[in-house]
Amino acid sequence: MSQMPNKENLITHQSEKQDLTSIVAKLKGRIIRDGDKPDSTVKEQLDLVDQLMNFELGRFLLTNRGLNGVWTRYIVLYPKRRNEMVRMGQSLIGLEKWMLERAPVMRATQERFTHFQSLLQENVRSHMKLASVPCGMMDDLLTLNLSNYSDVKLVGIDLDDASLEGAKTTAIKLNLGAKTSFIKSDAWQLNALNEFDIMTSNGLNIYEPNDAKVVELYKNFYLALKPGGILVTSFLTPPLALSPESPWNLEKIDPEDLRLQKVIFSYILSIKWQSYRTEKQTLQQLKSAGFKNIRIIYDQAKTFPTVVAKK
Repeated sequence: MSQMPNKENLITHQSEKQDLTSIVAKLKGRIIRDGDKPDSTVKEQLDLVDQLMNFELGRFLLTNRGLNGVWTRYIVLYPKRRNEMVRMGQSLIGLEKWMLERAPVMRATQERFTHFQSLLQENVRSHMKLASVPCGMMDDLLTLNLSNYSDVKLVGIDLDDASLEGAKTTAIKLNLGAKTSFIKSDAWQLNALNEFDIMTSNGLNIYEPNDAKVVELYKNFYLALKPGGILVTSFLTPPLALSPESPWNLEKIDPEDLRLQKVIFSYILSIKWQSYRTEKQTLQQLKSAGFKNIRIIYDQAKTFPTVVAKK
C-alpha cells in the first residue's frame, strides 16, 4: 500500500488552526446581509451562533464546517457516555444537549455506528485483516470483541495526523497495539490489491459531491478487498425537498428538531456533509465498482443507511 504524497487533501475539516473570532464576525455579517429566512429570523440565527460559541463541539463546527475523528467519536459514543453521566447525576445543557440528543443527523449518526458495530462483529473471524478508511479514532474496529479470535489484524488508514495519533493511543490503552497498524494515505490512493477481508468506511462520500469520484472511491475499496471480502459503508439520503425518491420517515423526526437542524447546519454553518444520494444511486455506484450482494440497513428515520457489499 502506497503512502500519501506530502500534499494533503482533507475534505472533512481543516488541518490548520483558524481564527475563530474572525470566522464568527464574517459569519454574522453574512447572516445579517442575507436577512430573515422563511423559517428563521436573523435574530434567531445570531443567537444560535453565540450558543455554538459556548461549547467545544460548536466552536469546532464553526471553524471547520465538518467533523474530524475526535468529534465523530464524541458524537457516536455519546449515548454510552450519557448513561454513565445519568448514573453520576450529570447532564449536558443547552444547544450541545440538543445537538447530541435530538438533532436528526446526530441521532442517525449514532444509530449508524451501532449498525456498523453489529455487522463488523457478526463477520469478523480468526486470521482476518480488517481496515478502517478513514479510521478517525478507529472506534469501529477497536471496540470489537476479538477475544474469541486469533491472528486478527486491524489497519487504520487516514490522511489526518491527529486522527492517526489518537487511534494509536487508543489501541495501546486497549492492549491492541500488537494487532494494529496505521497508514497515512488518501482513500482514493490506496493502491492495495486483495489485501483485506473486511473494510469499513464512513464519512467520505457524504463530503464528496462528485458521483464519479465516489465510484472511484468504491473501486479502490473493491480492489483492496480479497475475493469474497465485504465493505461496510454508509450514505446520506436526500430530504423530501431535494428528491421525490427521499425515503425519510418523518414520523420518526420531530418537525421542530428538523427545522432547527436546517437553520444550524445549512443556514449558519453551510456544513460540508451535504452530498446526498438515493438508495438507487448508491446501488448503481457500488455495482459500477464491481460489488454484489448489496444489502442496505436503514436507521429509524431512513436518513443515514448502512450498506454491506461483497466482492
